[in-house]
Amino acid sequence: MANLQERRDKDGKLISYSIRIYRGRSQDGKQLKPFTATFEVKPTWSEKSARKKAEAYAATLEDQFKKGLINDTRQTFASYCDYVIALKEQRGAKHSTVYRYKALAVRIDEKIGHIKLTDLRADHLNDLYTALAQTGQNQRTGKGLSAKTIVEHHRLISTVLEQAVKEGLIPYNVARRATLPKMVHRDVNYFQLEDVERIREALKLEPIKWRTITHLFLITGARRGEILGLKWDKVNFQQNTLTISSTILYSPDIGVYESVPKTEKSRRVIAVPPETIQLLQEYRQWQNEQKALLKTYYQDRGYLFAQEDGSPMHPDSVTDWLGKFSQRHNLPHINPHAFRHTMASMLYYSGVDSVSISQRLGHAQVSTTANIYAHVMEHADQKNADILANVFFHKDQK
Repeated sequence: MANLQERRDKDGKLISYSIRIYRGRSQDGKQLKPFTATFEVKPTWSEKSARKKAEAYAATLEDQFKKGLINDTRQTFASYCDYVIALKEQRGAKHSTVYRYKALAVRIDEKIGHIKLTDLRADHLNDLYTALAQTGQNQRTGKGLSAKTIVEHHRLISTVLEQAVKEGLIPYNVARRATLPKMVHRDVNYFQLEDVERIREALKLEPIKWRTITHLFLITGARRGEILGLKWDKVNFQQNTLTISSTILYSPDIGVYESVPKTEKSRRVIAVPPETIQLLQEYRQWQNEQKALLKTYYQDRGYLFAQEDGSPMHPDSVTDWLGKFSQRHNLPHINPHAFRHTMASMLYYSGVDSVSISQRLGHAQVSTTANIYAHVMEHADQKNADILANVFFHKDQK
């Protein structure tokens, strides 16, 4: 119920009522700031009449507020950003997404969090993006944030403001009028065939567990977490396929956990060659022998790759091992994503179309694949030119 408070002048004459409407509590239990309004009292009204009119006005306001017909124009970006992030979490956003949003919101709130939604302008955002690029913003390197990270901040701001437009708090999304830093496109990092051969030779000297993990990176092009999320019931030894249906992630607040793949199209079936199936059979036999030795200490959860107690591996442990592996054998720097790029690049050079490659990679859209591998596609197109030359100009030379 709305609360009314009288306001009188220095002579004690009633001049207005301050109306406060209770808005409840936030997700973390904190009481939200009440919606407030002012009801002016005309000099000709009696105090009794003014009270009745104010109560009627307050009841109307409360009803409209509950129906979403009016909103609190005093709401700051910081408070509304918290609301939107909580709403995303309620609607099923992934934990990694919510955690990233909260991390980005810290820098955003420092600069524009105090500004009311209705007062926020494009120049406020431009100033924010300029500040984020300044030396010292990146605590790890001491430099400014990269254009990519600044754009991440912008996307969160835009998401928040888009929700505000949807709820009728603001007339338009000012983030659309901001000027973003120029993104520098970097060519994908992939291995040449001779590098792949050197890696494969070096792997012969490594434990079968790591040989198998690295082999799957190269053949499937799957993401790091997707490889660690593989379970034996998703390996079809008869049809030579692997089903990607889960991923292993890490978050500082909850540790290592299992989640669903990045997008709906990331849930996919990947065909693998007989050599991969044979290696998996050898590895499974080795793993069963290890489980027998560990006995009850090993709690089998079905993962292909697990820690000694059967729990999922930390994703960073794979990256760390590959880095040390490349140093031991004097190989180019190796990271899991380089294998993903290598597989896609080799398929492009072999004439495979973007749709097929996109499906294997698990991209949500084919355009994503085409954008990432545009440089590779340009080189691969030379093969198309050679084919056309042979068809149209060199037939008589055969």
